[in-house]
Amino acid sequence: MIANTNVDVIARPVEAIPPPGTEHLVDRIEMRVGGAGGITALALAALGIKPRLIACIGGDLLGSLVREELRAGGVPVDDVTVMTEMGTAVSIAMEAPVHDRSFLISLACLALFGEGAVPEGALHANAVMVGGYFLAPRLRAVPTNGLLRTAKESGARTFFDTGWDPDGWRPSTRSEIRSLLPLVDVFLPNLDEAIAISGSRDAEAAARTLQRISGGAVVVKLGAGGCIALASDASVIRRAAPKVDLVDSTGGGDAFNAGLIAGLADGANLTEAVDMAVRVGTAVVSRPSSNRYPRREELG
Repeated sequence: MIANTNVDVIARPVEAIPPPGTEHLVDRIEMRVGGAGGITALALAALGIKPRLIACIGGDLLGSLVREELRAGGVPVDDVTVMTEMGTAVSIAMEAPVHDRSFLISLACLALFGEGAVPEGALHANAVMVGGYFLAPRLRAVPTNGLLRTAKESGARTFFDTGWDPDGWRPSTRSEIRSLLPLVDVFLPNLDEAIAISGSRDAEAAARTLQRISGGAVVVKLGAGGCIALASDASVIRRAAPKVDLVDSTGGGDAFNAGLIAGLADGANLTEAVDMAVRVGTAVVSRPSSNRYPRREELG
């Protein structure tokens, strides 16, 4: 798994940013390991799958906290590069019931995280995921093409989750992502990302467009709406999300990814793996930071 790993700071509820010079009380501010890499790895470890996480942290206190939390969660840190002269990336998530969450992100060491951090032989695996694409600028385009191509040629099942484009999905960026999709076995955008990349107006149309480009499976995450997936033969899978009390939505999509990867690693077909993904993602968003990631026996 090659993806951004950072500190998440989650504040809730934040219905609006306070005007300059003022203060606003919120119910809770929490800090934990975040990012596509950190969350997916921790969720996989809780499910009993030992992930190989290739990521970077800074040589600061936050980096030390990330290492300790990964270790405590059963994630090996051998391939987590410590950039001693840099800081650890931080994402500040602002959540509120009245709107979707929004983020402020400082890349810090992620600005220098490149293909040189990927150990030789790491792509010779059963599954390889590239995530947080836009938060690792030195991995964009040619480097990610090379990573996915090498993994695929080595027999790995390849997974790709771009995340949101902070620059607003310019035409050149959409073309950049589309050029990578034929190297991807399972593409995992959320609804907004799928619409932006495909140019389509709704989830199913976006999934169909992206599946035609990829030739592999496309799973569009719909948050509380569940997901819609198209298999490599273009057959459609729709799943609703169980109704739960929402505690914290940040990281739900990455946990969904972990459930899908775990299901396929177990030998499940795509339909069964999607069911697993929905259960894992739903469980995570209904749990607090102190007990975030479910074990298999907790999924029902």
